[in-house]
Amino acid sequence: MCGECSLGLILEAGEDIAPHAGDAFLVLDRVLAVCAVSRGAERLLATSEPDAVNRHVSELLMPAGAEEKRGESLAVAVAWAARGDGGTRTTVVRPANTFGIRLTARIAGCGPPQAALLVLE
Repeated sequence: MCGECSLGLILEAGEDIAPHAGDAFLVLDRVLAVCAVSRGAERLLATSEPDAVNRHVSELLMPAGAEEKRGESLAVAVAWAARGDGGTRTTVVRPANTFGIRLTARIAGCGPPQAALLVLE
């Protein structure tokens, strides 16, 4: 639920990806635009939901290995989840414009409408 407008979002997600109260998570559409941000993610990423919505996820999160180009990219994992192929993928990310912080991100499909749920640990 947005702290500014008090509007909420109800999504269906698998038990293995569903966030718990206080978890930091983002909902992304098929073109990797942010659709919703939890209060935990607002604190972690130092942004508000209205400022984050409709921005490309790369403005908020980067693959942790972006400099080395190793492993599965964040974009590939999110695109896979947004297609609804099932299952959960895990990757390591960092908030944009930071270098020392690394977070594990669980990524899976959610909906309706079909989107990707990215839970930061």
